[in-house]
Amino acid sequence: MDNADKNADLTADTPTGSFLERQVEEPSPEGLPFQPIWARREALPTFVPIPGFSMQSFTGGKLMANWVTIEPHQVMPRHQHPHEQMGIMLEGALELTLGDETRLLRPGDAYAIPPNLPHSAVTHEEGCVVLDIFTPPREDYG
Repeated sequence: MDNADKNADLTADTPTGSFLERQVEEPSPEGLPFQPIWARREALPTFVPIPGFSMQSFTGGKLMANWVTIEPHQVMPRHQHPHEQMGIMLEGALELTLGDETRLLRPGDAYAIPPNLPHSAVTHEEGCVVLDIFTPPREDYG
């Protein structure tokens, strides 16, 4: 058996091409779990869960995006919740503690927090803006 035959055997049950090359099937609007939603951050309501922290939330079906603006010299107390959380640093710096590990995060850094893992955060002389993503959406950020 030559190399071409070996490669053909290895890929016989594998779909060819990337997901971008596959046929697209248009669902009916009734078949979607929710209708598409568009938003601008500036138009979202702002809420303040604790002084020094302002948030703007946007919810789809099973995900929630939450822009968090934290002023300088603020502390997010150690807490936990049943939601999976992922964050992306957009501006400034944040000292984040996940469990017993602490790191200083800057724009471009990201993190993922398993459900129920205790975590806390501190800003220093510069505040920050973080985009947090939760699943399922947080009811208390409604």
